Amino acid sequence: MTARRNLVVVRAGDQSVHPQWLSDSDRNFDIFVSYFGKDEGRYADTADYHENRKGMKWPVIGELLETRPELAARYAYFWFPDDDLIADTDTINRMFDYAAAYRLALSQPALTRDSYYTWPLLLQRDDYELRFTRFVEVMAPVLDRDALRVCLPTFGENTSGWGLDWLWPRMLESRGEQAIAIIDATAVRHSRPVGGGELYKADGTSKARREQQALLSKHGIDPGVLADGRHFFGGVRRFRQAWWRKAWLALVHRVRGVNYRRLARRESRQSPHLHP
Repeated sequence: MTARRNLVVVRAGDQSVHPQWLSDSDRNFDIFVSYFGKDEGRYADTADYHENRKGMKWPVIGELLETRPELAARYAYFWFPDDDLIADTDTINRMFDYAAAYRLALSQPALTRDSYYTWPLLLQRDDYELRFTRFVEVMAPVLDRDALRVCLPTFGENTSGWGLDWLWPRMLESRGEQAIAIIDATAVRHSRPVGGGELYKADGTSKARREQQALLSKHGIDPGVLADGRHFFGGVRRFRQAWWRKAWLALVHRVRGVNYRRLARRESRQSPHLHP
């Protein structure tokens, strides 16, 4: 069996929906369940890796990856979703395929139109496969190995993780304008109100907002104005897929391993011309 190239790390509570992500055994990702509830061992049977640990999402994941460096060395792409995102195995498989095919440093699946959301920018656009941007929310980011190495030291900047959305794109500017994207082709549904998760019960979102402001001030970041869901940090670059690219990605989804790597390199030499 070919080793899986991708890793999903989820901070899971007692109401986590992540078992739905494993609806099909034919997956191109492993899953690490970091459980913060009271029933030790819960979800161990739905995980390739499992731990019991209290704390907020981003500091805990930072500690986890710092103490398990072999994970960053083994996998090529990493997804860090909240535990209330509804998706199936095929959607997640294709999300990783898109990230690899376009050599994305930082990306996320779009949110379905019936999702709870903060930023209209992140809602799915049916007329696009993916949109290049300079903003990815901490709710569900995908990072490649190099981006993870660059951004990992910031995971513990504050307890909530708010503000990392703006910091990471700045840290990855050297990867170019086509390195960050919202993947509309693999939308997931955010099923709970923003800030309503179990780990926010003590302080709500007020503390998170203060932490975000402090983080942005520390790094001298002006978040700008989100005018209408299309423009953010100077605009979103969109790309409509030609039919042959759709067919190509369908093939990539079925053919993994050596052939997958070869096809991904071919795509990188045929980057589309983008219009703002």
